[in-house]
Amino acid sequence: MNRSLPFTLAPLDAEPFGLWWHAYAVAFGVTRTELAQAVGIPTDRPPGPENHAAISAATGLSTTTVSRMFTTIRPCPPEHVLRVWRPRQSSRFCPACLAEGTPLQPAWSLPLTFHCLIHRAPLAECCPACGQPPPSLMAPARLTHSPTFCPFCGHDLTTHQLRPDDKATAAAQTLINTALARIRHPAHTAIDRERAQDDLTDLTLIALHLTQDDITQRRGFSHRMPDAAAFTAAVDLLVVAPDTAAGQDRLADLVARGHRGTRSGAIPFSWRAASPTLITRIARGRDAALTPIERIRHATTLPTMAPRPRQVTDPATTKADRLPDQLWPVWAIRLTDDDSLDGPVFRSAMIAALLLAHSELQLNEITPLLPHRPSADRVAHQLRRLASTSHGHTALRILTELALALNHNDIPIDYARRRRLVADTELIDRSTWSGFCRGTGLKSGSTRRLDLARRYLYELLTGGNLATAPRPYQLAEGAPRTDHVEFCSTMPTALVTAMSSHAEGLLAAVGITGEPLTWHPPVEWVSVTSWPGADPEHTDPRPIHQALLAQWATEPHRHWAPTRAVANALGISSHHLRHVLRAHPIGHAPYQSHRPGAVVATDIHNGLGHRADSNPDDRKPVYFVDPAWLREQYTFWGRTLDHIAAEIGCRPHTLRAFAETQGIPRRPRGGRGSQLPDATITDHPADLPELLRKALLGQRARGRVERFLIMTKYPSLNQAAIDTGIHQSTLTAQLQNLERACGGPLFTRRTRRPLGPLTPLGEQLCQQAREHLDLTSNA
Repeated sequence: MNRSLPFTLAPLDAEPFGLWWHAYAVAFGVTRTELAQAVGIPTDRPPGPENHAAISAATGLSTTTVSRMFTTIRPCPPEHVLRVWRPRQSSRFCPACLAEGTPLQPAWSLPLTFHCLIHRAPLAECCPACGQPPPSLMAPARLTHSPTFCPFCGHDLTTHQLRPDDKATAAAQTLINTALARIRHPAHTAIDRERAQDDLTDLTLIALHLTQDDITQRRGFSHRMPDAAAFTAAVDLLVVAPDTAAGQDRLADLVARGHRGTRSGAIPFSWRAASPTLITRIARGRDAALTPIERIRHATTLPTMAPRPRQVTDPATTKADRLPDQLWPVWAIRLTDDDSLDGPVFRSAMIAALLLAHSELQLNEITPLLPHRPSADRVAHQLRRLASTSHGHTALRILTELALALNHNDIPIDYARRRRLVADTELIDRSTWSGFCRGTGLKSGSTRRLDLARRYLYELLTGGNLATAPRPYQLAEGAPRTDHVEFCSTMPTALVTAMSSHAEGLLAAVGITGEPLTWHPPVEWVSVTSWPGADPEHTDPRPIHQALLAQWATEPHRHWAPTRAVANALGISSHHLRHVLRAHPIGHAPYQSHRPGAVVATDIHNGLGHRADSNPDDRKPVYFVDPAWLREQYTFWGRTLDHIAAEIGCRPHTLRAFAETQGIPRRPRGGRGSQLPDATITDHPADLPELLRKALLGQRARGRVERFLIMTKYPSLNQAAIDTGIHQSTLTAQLQNLERACGGPLFTRRTRRPLGPLTPLGEQLCQQAREHLDLTSNA
């Protein structure tokens, strides 16, 4: 048979069942066990989800509402807090009230009630004659005689001597009574009830800590109840605001008192049931000892308190899909204009840090929410490095303010949708790329150049990290990135415009409209105006353009990482300079589209440089090549005709026929041709260090260098052969050929272990190979 309660108490947003059930019992003036009996559910264990149908029928709430209270993320106050709110079997009493004929009151049996506000006097604890407290209305044995006499000895309780009035105690009781009234009455708003619950929770926790001196992880709260003095002191600690100017908070001293010598984190375990406001205050009092992770989580880096609002779901889970997988570059530069903290690792860690603010999840629970799943240890390390800089506090404050702003503001780009788009779409094909290059006066180059263009589009569309990008855009962590950043930074304006239009066309083709191509949070989202790093949006690009053109004019054939050289000369970080170049591309490519001596016929659209007898609609360009230049490139530098043809833009068989007519002797198969790394803007051996250039001469020379790098990871050739599946004799022969090409031993030979430490020559070759070769396939 369904049983209905007299009124319905609607739960608050995200209110846990245990807290709501207790508030419901308090509203009726009964215990939770008596409420369970009234509802008709078992009393031998706490109510659970299996009882939601009976609870719903008795309370008038829907089954969905009841079930939601069992799954909310907000924790229920622990039992030692609820115990203080529960009526006791004994009762305090007011002698003056009893003398006036007022019966025992249900509120007098609550530990929270200790003062009579009518007669402005403390409640009596027990009979002055026998020392026994009278039984409360909640006691199993009800009173059978007048409440003005002690049921144990018959003494007249109205003769009890009242103590003097204490204004502080009366003020504390007034605050508690107000909170109890807001909880009990169903007519009060949800905000009133939530604030009342928070006030009672905080007061109870403070009073319990004042009552018990040693609250550690091994010893919890005892059953000793706080008295009037404890509650009065608790109200004083809670109501009196801390002296933020002097950095003093008496509550912080109380928190530290019971946890000295223990590793309790930002919020000690015995305080974790406190309200968000009190938790934030505790964290601010412990700010000097907190890790950067906890400082961002509890927003202690802000100048004013910012308590965590209660939400049905954790903010980290709702924000993860809305963000790119690395911090926007302009914000990374504002945090630190230092190359040592730049790069995909730093930016990936900082995007994870933006999920920390006001989240209850641990860092190792937050990082799996991101698409690239960064290591929690790496995120913590990068935050510690950032915090240790001279402006570390300001940098953490920026991260905190930006994270909180992202909780409440829209992001105009659906990054998750764009990541799905690039995973299923070819961003640019060879013919489209070649058309862009012809239209902007650049050579299309090799497959490597097309891969760079695809990665540029991936970053443009998703703001993503190439180290965790899907293939074919992925650039494995640790692989050389210089060719990519130089390519993206030195693209001329015409090519940037063409690539941007192409990217917008890709979005429109799948119905993505109304989104900007790129975006980053506006600067107004944070209150900081003096940046720890720099503000690239206010950097004049003209000196950068001039310096870059001068750099290329001075050293046209030695320009590995020219932007880094220019950045050093200008006194800014390389990532700052490259961001400015991306936002304000240079008017034309600072490098030559072809090397001196290789001159392509004039633009086919002019009608010049074509065979005169050809059909105007079927014209083919005529290529003019300096034979002396071609001989130098092929014989001295050891380049292949295929590679030279790719630079010029003609077909390989056309160039081979031209070489034969000029009497340029062909190298025999397996001759000492250069195995170009295909990683620089010009793809030319002149851009490589001399030692690496020697190592890359000859048939399958690149493979020998790559296997040499593999050998450096093993103590012996035998172990390397076993792990790689390559015969030991093959590795030995390749190592010997490489040492002959380099002019000396690469390993220090040992008697029993043939691979000793690298020689200085071997260390030099190893470093050059890792810097200048594209090792993505081996990563």
